Amino acid sequence: MRPAGEFCWMDLKTPDLDATERELDAALGWECVVDPDDHRDPATARKARFDGHWMAGLSSLHSGAYPPGTAPHVSYYVAVEDAAAVHDTAVSAGATSVVEPSPIGDLGVLATIVDPFGAAVSLWQPGTFAGWTHSTAPGTPRRLVHTSVTPTAAAGFYRDRLGLPMTGAVFRIRTGEPPGWTAVIQVADRPATAFAPVHLPSGHTFLFA
Repeated sequence: MRPAGEFCWMDLKTPDLDATERELDAALGWECVVDPDDHRDPATARKARFDGHWMAGLSSLHSGAYPPGTAPHVSYYVAVEDAAAVHDTAVSAGATSVVEPSPIGDLGVLATIVDPFGAAVSLWQPGTFAGWTHSTAPGTPRRLVHTSVTPTAAAGFYRDRLGLPMTGAVFRIRTGEPPGWTAVIQVADRPATAFAPVHLPSGHTFLFA
């Protein structure tokens, strides 16, 4: 499990679960199934697994939980000890609240913000579900990259203002793409800084390393 202050999960929001499943299988060899322990409706939510570990959630944009016209995207979750406290600290430091801290059954407490640099991130206070359990290996999420116009200030916001170590995060200046977080998936023996963007037909983007 990931310690507090590190990314611990991601969830792909998609208008077509079946198509996204096929793309994840083709690109990464991930198998998408219904998790019997998941509180979500199996008709609108599934999970992807690889080598015996859960990699990501898949959520239908047609579930009624998202405004019409919401584009496909990936939500990234960072583990925190107290979602309400980190949420409030972030807002007082210039972040925008998107989802107030809310319990998700007994799975944990969720809050979502947009940081002062334009990147959305979710705060996850684990309950019975803590997220990733895999070690770094080909085919799995390796780290997260944050892009903005002021990467040094962005790193300071998370590490100094919020007190989140984020040792697995990289902060870079954006070069045309909108600000945000993107997962790095390890697929080959490349240097840790050699990232190749991969755009899935479903509208989701990852960085392959």
